[in-house]
Amino acid sequence: MIALSESARRSLDDYLRQARAYLRGSKSVDAGEVEQNITEHIENELQGATEPVSCDVLDAVLDRLGSPRQWVSEEELPWWHRIILRLRSGPEDWRLAYMSFGLFVAALVIAPATPPLVFVVLILAGFLASRAAISQTPDSNQLKAQKWLLYPSLIGVYGFVLVGLFTLPLMLLIPLAEEYERHFSRLQNDLDYWFTAFSVAFAAMGAWWGILALATLILGKRVVVLFRPFADAYKAKWALLLLVIGLGLMILSMGTCILFYKYFI
Repeated sequence: MIALSESARRSLDDYLRQARAYLRGSKSVDAGEVEQNITEHIENELQGATEPVSCDVLDAVLDRLGSPRQWVSEEELPWWHRIILRLRSGPEDWRLAYMSFGLFVAALVIAPATPPLVFVVLILAGFLASRAAISQTPDSNQLKAQKWLLYPSLIGVYGFVLVGLFTLPLMLLIPLAEEYERHFSRLQNDLDYWFTAFSVAFAAMGAWWGILALATLILGKRVVVLFRPFADAYKAKWALLLLVIGLGLMILSMGTCILFYKYFI
């Protein structure tokens, strides 16, 4: 065997590893024979080369030889085997995509039988894998088919965060309203009390939306980075629209509360 440099040896081992992974799933191809043919071809190509052979020289030979996947058609392999091969030997961006989707599916499958913490950890791990893949792609349009694998984890986490942000006043004030209901003796019945409580809560939520809108206008690109790739098309007018809606909700809720309190209580 021709002597190879350490980096060239690693490159050859990686090529053979990928080839073996694909050959192992095929019943129509003799894996040992193909690997032997690959090795002999490389040795013939490197005859007369200066030893130890550098990684650049070997890579040129491997490029001419072709992809390690060429020896087996992927259509011959079961779908689950193709996914495993993508994880083991595919490009780094696709590995992250498959990893993200796999973690997301695993979280859904085992959720009924495991503690909530396990579900949360798997979802967050899938989210981080998706974010890592997206960080390698400056333009989200380049993701193409990977979107189907990357987006489920992102939508799950982003959706939870956004719902929490937008409904935070309700989540805080409604439990307080339940706790302090008995202290408002002026209100004659439960209907009066809860109408007033919900009016105040929605007014607070409108004010909160206004704060979120102002924060979005101030932070600008930081929001886009935080919610990539869905915020890539962000426009300042969206924040202004949220500000108007928030102020409108606050004014309407407070006005309704004041009128109800004045004329019906």
